[in-house]
Amino acid sequence: MAAALALICASPANADEKLPVPWTLAAALPAQAATPGGPPPGANDFGCRPGTAHPNPVVLTHGLSANQTVNWQTFGPLLKNNGYCVFSLTYGVPGPPLPIYQPGGLVPMEQSAKELSVFVDKVLGATGASKVDILGHSEGTLMPSYYVKFLDGASKVDKYVSLTPLWDGTTLFGASHLYALAGALGLAPGFNGILDPLCGSCRQFLRGSEFLMKLRGGNGVFQPGVTYTNIMTRYDEAVVRTRAAWARDRM
Repeated sequence: MAAALALICASPANADEKLPVPWTLAAALPAQAATPGGPPPGANDFGCRPGTAHPNPVVLTHGLSANQTVNWQTFGPLLKNNGYCVFSLTYGVPGPPLPIYQPGGLVPMEQSAKELSVFVDKVLGATGASKVDILGHSEGTLMPSYYVKFLDGASKVDKYVSLTPLWDGTTLFGASHLYALAGALGLAPGFNGILDPLCGSCRQFLRGSEFLMKLRGGNGVFQPGVTYTNIMTRYDEAVVRTRAAWARDRM
């Protein structure tokens, strides 16, 4: 927790003006209506140059079916107010952008990781920084790990902060168990044929998925040289927790 607080609540910069920081989801809908799919306040200023206090630009990666607009109305301005160069993207869009609300994160995470790789290179080129920090939520905690491990992201990422991390996948509503049962009954191909065109990443979240097994293979999910911080609570229903972690929460 201390490392995450250091990233998002560090000493304020000497900015002339502070951006408003909303602390509820209420700001997401009017922002989406005003600029559908646009970056949150404070983000994507490609003329921003990191200072010595915060030399790494921060890249924000949203969750499943969200986008950069609705996911980051709080953290975009909060980080900017505290002296960071902040950047965000909407990734994983399966077709032409929709006019009112564009959900992201819907294509297989390997594809989204390639989008992230291109975006990080763009941020590094614009800012002159050598590395970025990543702040992700939900799918945005998991998808970048593919980039870090398999697409040379480990050489370009310093700190990796995850809100509701999904390193072990999810068993929400028993989905992973139901899918395993479908596989045992020979129903998985039909299920995949219906789900995958709508959400190519959804099966990858399930605990025990091929995507997660690949991530956990070899030297594991967490890569040398990258500093990881995970933030979760007992109320995060999609997060798989260990008994030891729950015990710590109760102390």
